[in-house]
Amino acid sequence: MGGQSLVEFALASVVLVLLFGGLVDLTRATHFADVLQGAAREGARYGAAYSAGTGSNPGLDDHDIKLVVDAQLKAGGLPASILKNPGVDCPAVADGNAFHNPPYPSAVFPSVANVPWLYICYDNNPGLDYQTTPPTDKMGHDLNVLVVMGYGRLTGAVPFPLGGSSGRAARLQPRMPGGGARSGAPPRPGG
Repeated sequence: MGGQSLVEFALASVVLVLLFGGLVDLTRATHFADVLQGAAREGARYGAAYSAGTGSNPGLDDHDIKLVVDAQLKAGGLPASILKNPGVDCPAVADGNAFHNPPYPSAVFPSVANVPWLYICYDNNPGLDYQTTPPTDKMGHDLNVLVVMGYGRLTGAVPFPLGGSSGRAARLQPRMPGGGARSGAPPRPGG
């Protein structure tokens, strides 16, 4: 009887270990997706912030946005992002939409697992890039901050949706506020 119990326990423990490993991977994937979303949100918020005193968006450049994104990634347990600007400002999309919304082809994601890449796109225009000097004429325009990462699983024995290598993307596209009426735009209420 003792030997039979040991064999049953050994067989059952393999299943339990695989289930536990899959649960850990699913939890990590969810955590990393939240961290990526938070990093994209904070980077976009910082870049789009308007300073009434200077009448500009002082954080609207690649360097400042990357610093904010990297601080969020570090707080979430991920390494600093690799900035893909200049060169690839707006990543290609798989379905041809003009606003750089998902889905993204696999070339947009890093080939190394758990290393975030950062794309910053101004006005949905691949030709615009502001590396260290914020532009002064972008009030009311779009800023697109995209953080992508290839997720590397811990559990090699669990098949794809819980295992495998899959991409995670987080994107935020705010419209940059301005301090007054722009040409062609109605004045702000009360202003």
